[in-house]
Amino acid sequence: MNRPPARGLRVTAAAGSLMAAALLAAPAFEVAIVEPLAGQAAFGPTDFAAEVRGGEARWVEFYVDGRKVGERTAPPYRIEVDLGEENLERRFRVVAHGEAGAVSEAELVLPRIRVDDRIELPLQQLYVTASRAGAPAHDLARGHFRVFDGGVSQRLVTFERGDVPLAAVLLLDSSLSMRGAPLAAALAGARAFAAGMAPLDEAMLLLFSDQVIHRSAFGSDPATLTGGLTGAAARGGSAINDHLFLALKELERRQGRRVAILLSDGIDVDSLLSARELEQSIGRSPALLYWIRPVSKAAGPLWHRSAWRDFKEHDAEVKALERMVARSGGRIVPIARIEQAEEAFREILAELRNQYVLGYYPSVARHDGSWRRIRIDLALPGIDLRAREGYYDD
Repeated sequence: MNRPPARGLRVTAAAGSLMAAALLAAPAFEVAIVEPLAGQAAFGPTDFAAEVRGGEARWVEFYVDGRKVGERTAPPYRIEVDLGEENLERRFRVVAHGEAGAVSEAELVLPRIRVDDRIELPLQQLYVTASRAGAPAHDLARGHFRVFDGGVSQRLVTFERGDVPLAAVLLLDSSLSMRGAPLAAALAGARAFAAGMAPLDEAMLLLFSDQVIHRSAFGSDPATLTGGLTGAAARGGSAINDHLFLALKELERRQGRRVAILLSDGIDVDSLLSARELEQSIGRSPALLYWIRPVSKAAGPLWHRSAWRDFKEHDAEVKALERMVARSGGRIVPIARIEQAEEAFREILAELRNQYVLGYYPSVARHDGSWRRIRIDLALPGIDLRAREGYYDD
């Protein structure tokens, strides 16, 4: 005898299909390792971080080489583990425990460095000025700093304060507006800078207008630095961009902390290079750029024109120079009178002596010419930091 269809069974089957579809649509509970990054070798203090997706974890366990090294019961799921300096393969594993007994695991194996591998990771050095209420902050330690390169936390391999020798180019604008007493005051400032240098420091003096008027060799003797200037006189127009580019080229061949110090009103009337073209060179140079800028108390918008540029273009060039100074990690030192140049040079040298020098090898290097932004976090409140904003990953 034929039986009627079982309605209850058909409803139950349909409900099961809906439940299965809902389960397929919902994200699965899983954990993933987000730091360290795959493919890189790991040494020393290393950030070990996980991310839980598709639900909440009651706790997350962290293992390195089969040994439990920590656990976290709430996000962020992150610990720091010291791996030592041995060149070993490392196995990272995380286990996330969710609601109703859900468990998810993830594993990452980082290779040891083969001894015949060739690794080209240039040391990145950051020269950091730290101040508290306008005065130098002398009491910071390595552990207070955390550096991020392209958003990724980096391991510091060097940490010093003020001890790295410097190589400086002192660029004095010697155009016609500097004739007489102003040029003499600028040269006195250069002598004051040289007199305060340490034995391993070196500097070069570059007087320029629309051409090089005088260029000394690199050295640490103030007499040598400013010698041979008997016939030097201010003349001609000013080509700031061209001579800043020349200074960067000179500094490429030097070692240690590289600094370019410009004394000028910033009005460039004769450069072949535009500020936009110079910005690429500034971004690719580790040199700090300082600008001693004579300013009037009544200074306002720049009203200057030349055969090369109109009012608006000259104003844009000056703003670009301001931007380049900030981007390098240096700063503008305004002076109301040219006689204050000597004090400004001493102030810059004192600041360099109090800088912190942080060194690291980038954990991710693509060598694709992209801009890599640098961020420095400090574990102390009330401290102002200044350093270069980033670099081109060439």
